[in-house]
Formats: sequence, structure tokens, C-alpha cells
Amino acid sequence: MRPAFQNTVKHAFIMKTVLALALGAAACWTAAAGPLQKARVAADARWVVHLDVEALLATQVGQMLTREALGPGLDAPSAALKKQFGFEFDWRRIRSVTLYGSDFSGAEQLGGVMLLDTDMDVAGGLEAALAKLAAAGRSGARELQRLDDTPAPLYRMLDEVYVAADPGAPVIVGKAREAAAKARKVLAGGAPNLSGASGFGEFCQSGDGFFFVAAAQGFSERAPFPPQAQVLRMADGLRLSLGEFANEVRASLTLNTRTAESAQQVQQIVQGLLALAMLTQHDQPEVQTLLQGTRVARSDKLVTLNLALPSAMLSRKLVEEQLGKRRPD
Repeated sequence: MRPAFQNTVKHAFIMKTVLALALGAAACWTAAAGPLQKARVAADARWVVHLDVEALLATQVGQMLTREALGPGLDAPSAALKKQFGFEFDWRRIRSVTLYGSDFSGAEQLGGVMLLDTDMDVAGGLEAALAKLAAAGRSGARELQRLDDTPAPLYRMLDEVYVAADPGAPVIVGKAREAAAKARKVLAGGAPNLSGASGFGEFCQSGDGFFFVAAAQGFSERAPFPPQAQVLRMADGLRLSLGEFANEVRASLTLNTRTAESAQQVQQIVQGLLALAMLTQHDQPEVQTLLQGTRVARSDKLVTLNLALPSAMLSRKLVEEQLGKRRPD
């Protein structure tokens, strides 16, 4: 198999993954995007990431990312995909992205799935790609295969990525066939989901106005926390939400501890770390601005850290970072 051809197919998967993860770094599958739709997530999920792309791109930071990062970073792979397969992949037509999984295994054993809410004809594009391979005498090539002849088939790319693009449903992308099949059942209402569930189902829902939410449960025993983040071991659940309100980008980090006493300890530790940072970073105006806009609150077993930063400041820093990446070494 030609290396360039293989890289093109991998870019198609990587583009979607980077879009979901890099902006955080887990959707409404009908007419428009919106908050996380728990009815589309399997009941045994232990981590969820959701990005409302439409809401993000309506913000100052999202517009900057479109101009400086998403466009330059994704347009070239999209053009390569069109040239190789004849498939029009336009990331601007993705309304939302959701990822979820039931374990915290390494990437090589990733059993989670990604759901894309888009109006692109992904199934039609995959069929056109298969026809192009067949015309070139490459039917059954491992770059792209149709695994069954049903009206809504499952596709496999490079023997490692499975794609389902059923009519009226989000596109499913997964690295395990079993996970993709299970996600299909959840979407069709044939398997339990997080809707109406207590515990993690309630915890993973963010408030109104946030374009990004990431939540996890039961991670503290297995996650490899760095020394400066050992306080997270006192929590059994974590939720991060991002949004833009009144020209401010706001982040809300909530820890769900095991007991109210643990929550009090976590609150004290975080407040101490913030006070230390204020003293040691006194010569960093932007860091001071961030710290001054940070608040810590506690309610029973929950500890919430709220941060706010002017959208213009964050946009400027992101632009500087992108320009730095483009400079030759």
C-alpha cells in the first residue's frame, strides 16, 4: 500500500479526532447542535467529551480559531481526501462532536467512539470512494471496505477504524467494531443510555451557554496524575466546562469527592495553591488577571473552580501561539 494513500486515510480520522480533542482535546443529531444529548450516550459510559462546534464558532475565540488554526490545519487534509477518494469532507459542516467510552485504557486499546452531527452525506462519500477503488481494480483494498450489504452498512478503514453513517443519525467512528456496533444500538434505542440516569448521567451535564464539556467518573485510582495534580486523587468525578459570556471565556472545573470532609480538604488545598501562585507570579500581568478572576466554591461533596479570562486576551495569546508554530526553526 502506498504510504501517501495510507496517510490520506489516517488524516481523515485524525482530523475528526483533533477537532474534538484539541479544542477542549463528546450533541443533537437532528436539526441543530446544542448541549450534550445523554440519550445518545451508552449507560455504562465513564467518560464523555462534547463539543458544540456551532456554538464555539459563534464566539470570539472560535472565530479566531477558524481563521488561524482550523482552516490552515484542516483544509489541506480535506483537499487530499477529495483528491484521493473524491469525498468532500468539509469540517465547517460539523455541528457537534461527542466522544465517550466505558474505560480508561491506553490509546492502543481505545474502546470509545466518536459521534459526529453533520449534514454531510458521509455514506454517499464512502460509497463513491469504494466505486473509485473498484474502477482502479482495487475492490476489497484495506484502505476502505464495506463489511456488509445491508441498506446501512458498516465500513472499515485501514483495518482499524470503523464507520457507520446511518440515515438520520450521527456518524459513528470507532477503533473497535464491538464499540461501534454498541453505539448503533444506543442511537436506535435498543440499548440503555444516560438519559434520566442519576449519578454520572446527572454529573456530566453542564449548564447553559457552555460550548464544551468533558466529564469522567471512577478515574482516580488508575489515572497517571502528575505530582502537581495529586489533589485529583481525592475526587471520584471531574467535569470541565468552557463557554464565552459577555466577552469573557469562562472555565468551570468541578470535582466530585467521596465525602464532604474530602471536599473541604480539596477546597483548602486549591485555595492555598492559588494564594501561592499570586505571590510567585506577581511579575506576570496576564497570570495575575487569570488568578484574580478565579473563584473556589464548595457544596456538600462538590468543589468548583471558576475561572474567567477576557476573550480578546485569550484570542491574542492563541494567535501568538499559532504564529510561533509557523516560524521556521
